[in-house]
Amino acid sequence: MTSSVRGLLVDVDGVLRLWPRRSAIKAALECGLPEQAVRKVAYDGGFDLAHHGVWSHEQWVEQVTARLSEEFGAAGKRAAELWAADRGDADPAMADLLRRARAAGLVTCALTNNTTIVEADLELHGIADVFDHVANSAEIRVTKPAPGAYEAALALMDLPAGQVAFTDDSRINITAALHVGLHAHHYTSAEEFERFLTSLGVTLRPAAGVPPVRAAAGPAGTAPPSGHAEADAAAVATRYLTTGLPPAVLAARLAANDPTMTVVPLGPDALATVGAGGALTTWRLLPHGADPRAAAGHVDAWAEGAGDVDAEHLPPWTPATRTAAAPRADDLLHHTGWALHQLAAADAGGDPLAAATHLDAVRQYLTALATLLTRHQPAPWPGTTASRYLPPAIREALTASLRADPTTHTGLAAALRPLLGLLRHLRQMAQLVLDTTSSWPWPHTTAVLAPLLDGPPDLSAQAPEDPLYTPALAAVYERHRPLALPMADALASWAAKELSGCDVVELGAGTGRITRQLAGHGPASYRAVEPSSAMAAHLRDANLPGVEVVEADALLLPLPALGADVVVEHEALQFAADPLLAADEALRVLRPGGRLVRLLLHPAGPHPLAGIDAAYRRAAFADGPRPLFFGKGTDQRITAHLADCGHPTQDRTLAEFSQHRTAEQALGALADRAWPYQHQLTDPAHRDGMAAARLEAARLPASVSVPYVLRALITPADQEEC
Repeated sequence: MTSSVRGLLVDVDGVLRLWPRRSAIKAALECGLPEQAVRKVAYDGGFDLAHHGVWSHEQWVEQVTARLSEEFGAAGKRAAELWAADRGDADPAMADLLRRARAAGLVTCALTNNTTIVEADLELHGIADVFDHVANSAEIRVTKPAPGAYEAALALMDLPAGQVAFTDDSRINITAALHVGLHAHHYTSAEEFERFLTSLGVTLRPAAGVPPVRAAAGPAGTAPPSGHAEADAAAVATRYLTTGLPPAVLAARLAANDPTMTVVPLGPDALATVGAGGALTTWRLLPHGADPRAAAGHVDAWAEGAGDVDAEHLPPWTPATRTAAAPRADDLLHHTGWALHQLAAADAGGDPLAAATHLDAVRQYLTALATLLTRHQPAPWPGTTASRYLPPAIREALTASLRADPTTHTGLAAALRPLLGLLRHLRQMAQLVLDTTSSWPWPHTTAVLAPLLDGPPDLSAQAPEDPLYTPALAAVYERHRPLALPMADALASWAAKELSGCDVVELGAGTGRITRQLAGHGPASYRAVEPSSAMAAHLRDANLPGVEVVEADALLLPLPALGADVVVEHEALQFAADPLLAADEALRVLRPGGRLVRLLLHPAGPHPLAGIDAAYRRAAFADGPRPLFFGKGTDQRITAHLADCGHPTQDRTLAEFSQHRTAEQALGALADRAWPYQHQLTDPAHRDGMAAARLEAARLPASVSVPYVLRALITPADQEEC
């Protein structure tokens, strides 16, 4: 094919020059500044002035340095120096492509929204020779995506738009380029850009010793990073691929391009290939406009969108969302059961590839169900799942399944077992959260899987083990949560007035820190409900008089209706999978005239040592999604929900007091991993967090007096159902 393309127009940053160190964030963290401190100053209006050429690069850096120094002192000045010193890294693959393009007679030009330093940076990286021209916004005084920027570059190249291929990592700039008339390609890698050029009829000679890029070869795709649930294993790989082709059409093209490859569509958004060497690859097919790096779980692909988010919040279910989600959950369980039957039939028939494809379908359905039930983070685009945001226990099950080779009988069984454990847990979660039970005949599935697994598997719904409330946490839980004497006295005084002679249920009793203050004041009965087996074991060992320990979830209390006078909890409902449903369940067990009492303790204003924990989290989770935090704002939603159901809430202050706290106490709690979110961290991540926390502690007062308020939110119950 003869190409009409005579020139290449290429973005610089994100294409030819990469910024793997995320220097603005790294500089801020290294100097003890808030994570976004440098970004907020560097990329506000001053950057607009610099990349329009109003300021020189040096003037822009001076202004950033001055502002950071004014706000943060010497640490701000040092952060500005670290940020300005990082000039990024050249991508050798893209530089090689541009050199080969020039050697082939194509005109090459950079089109970049940049400052006056860009040409010096090209020299610094040794890549000034890759371009015939540089259209820099600081020089041409217009920025992408304005049409004038493209027109200025085309004037330098002396070529019409229809004879130029353009690539940029910004979709907005791609849209604008198409409007101007360029052949535009959303950049993901040099190899994918070369494939795009090949589709336009451009053939580039390979560099010496470098094999040519074959237009007929399969697509490269985007691999998940290490640590992701779908990261490559020895015999199994996963790739994310943006394509407008249906799976069946893409499968036919792949098979035609490589006759040694076996290709099987897996559904509307996936297919599997097995190469001549037996290596299995699962392809996740993404729609046009999707970002394969974000879908594959690369943290840097999400950095800009998530940079200003301090925590990820799980919104509680509402009756409307629960009603809408229940049929979808049942549908996913039905598809899972059917895929398991197909898997067993393929294995019995000696077709390992078909069995492997059905296994992948099981994995996809369970991932979608887990995402539906946990809802930790918005997906990259509507209707997809983001498995890197799933809870640790779910992610570990998916990872364990992916590490086995499903093309052998024993490997298939090994890959299936963790998925069946996940299935049990998700069935239980669907029952607890959505009040739905699957209509699929699971006993029949148990029978058909028995030959593969050398015995019938257990597919009964089972509550998942809590991956955060571990025995290690239970052992140090109370050590770092000292109960101030004024709080203990206030709780005891309130209990003596309000709980005497009552049948009491405490939700989320933990190791008994609050239970000790409430149970010893004459209740007729006291049942302490705790879902964590590790916490419940400590509570039983305490052998508190008159206290019955009940190991159960607040969403499904093994207690009779109308059997309690008081249900009390201390900041426990906010950790339930569905706080609103937990509140409804508490009302179910209350007698008419009974009360739901929610105890809240919080500082009367900002906590002066809160920066220590914040610094720990930023550093410990620097390479992955932030931990899921729950806040006391959940209680406001519970109060509103109860009011909607005809149960108004009274807000009563039980005590106001001050408690002495030290930076060493905050560091000690972190060192002992006394907070639940720490138990999803690796040891190296924990060490990074501790190093950052110690730096922050050195900047804060060694000792402070923190004012606290203890409140009781009291909701009377009646016989109406919510």
